[in-house]
Amino acid sequence: MLEYLHLHFLSVFEVNFWNYCRATGIIAYLFLWLAIFSGLLSKTKVLLSVGLASLFSDVHRKSSCVSLCFVVFHALILIYDDYIELNRIDLFIPFQSTYQPINISIGILAFYGIILVIVSMFFLGGKAFAYWHFLTYPVYFLALWHGINIGTDSLTEWMQMIYWSTGSLIVVASIYRIIVSIEGFYRSNET
Repeated sequence: MLEYLHLHFLSVFEVNFWNYCRATGIIAYLFLWLAIFSGLLSKTKVLLSVGLASLFSDVHRKSSCVSLCFVVFHALILIYDDYIELNRIDLFIPFQSTYQPINISIGILAFYGIILVIVSMFFLGGKAFAYWHFLTYPVYFLALWHGINIGTDSLTEWMQMIYWSTGSLIVVASIYRIIVSIEGFYRSNET
């Protein structure tokens, strides 16, 4: 009886490997988006004026760590997937995979970028932290590229809507932050 339950559990788990992989990849992407978007918004005058900036900063920090956790789950699940047959080297060293090597490598580079940004968040301060923090832009767009080009659900309407809306919001919020920064720079030089 126990052997039957064990085999049944494994067969259910194996069937769902790909679903777990897809889900963890999408969740990791959404938390990465939330981290970047909340970080962009945390310094806006509107949030500062209503006292929500610290909440958005907190969401920014915590969602980046949650995103990293889901990326790790995403990679670990792929090690055990029989369809693609990736090994540890394929998942952690860029350009080693025989399955879509460019797209897998872009995902790996995004993963390392997330690690660098999070490590800088905990161990660096001042200008050093700010410089490393700009790495979030290429990390985000690498993750977006990876999801669009290798994600099983990329051609579905709901996933395309997620990619277009999240990507557009990052671009708009970034442009807003740039404009506000330029205006602030010119105002400070006028006085």
